[in-house]
Amino acid sequence: MASLFRCMRKIKTVVFDVSGVLIDDIHAVWKADAEAYQTLGLGTIESIQKFRETFMMPVAEYHRAMGVPDELVPKLEEEYRRAYAKHNKTIRIFPEVKKVLTELEKQGMILAIASNVPSNFLKEHLERFGIDKYFATVTGQDDCVEQKPSPQPILVTLKKVGTRPEYAAYIGDMEEDIIAGKRAGVRTIAVSRDEGYNPRWRLERQSPDYIISNLNELLLIINKINRTAQNV
Repeated sequence: MASLFRCMRKIKTVVFDVSGVLIDDIHAVWKADAEAYQTLGLGTIESIQKFRETFMMPVAEYHRAMGVPDELVPKLEEEYRRAYAKHNKTIRIFPEVKKVLTELEKQGMILAIASNVPSNFLKEHLERFGIDKYFATVTGQDDCVEQKPSPQPILVTLKKVGTRPEYAAYIGDMEEDIIAGKRAGVRTIAVSRDEGYNPRWRLERQSPDYIISNLNELLLIINKINRTAQNV
């Protein structure tokens, strides 16, 4: 009954993840991760496909699953950040992003970010691609005690903009995004891209409300929901 009640509400706020949703950065992240592992003698992640199949959030849990001792995680993260700075020139914005954000803004949507990415990287990426102006607020790794799959980043973001969860949707490309969205009580929309962090089968097993292949489809979904939902 609670789920049905939630689905009757119009979407007023759209909260986005960034990596794999707005920007194509998986190659940079994979290369930096693999380089950090290799530098510390922890092996390597042989292919981007293997990375997509094994990567999870929070990142500390991913490292544990990969057999990294807890005491090495801070050093690994330090090496990762060093390598990431070298590889981030390969990062691109997905081609439809600005058009979609512009259209959502025209429709009066509140747009926001909730990401596990460190806040300084988030700011750099959003400004670099000229999309920071679209977002009412940005919540990064440093703004929350907990990371996704905890709902905290999404709930903190919604509190900042004054929106209740039943009026919001969360857009992500990883299992943990969908788990976090469900725990937060928002509608969940999974983006399944070739350049996404999780293959489609990992997204499907979390049963998001919708799965799309690019953000152009997001406009169709929101318009359909808001035509039929109650404005209460």
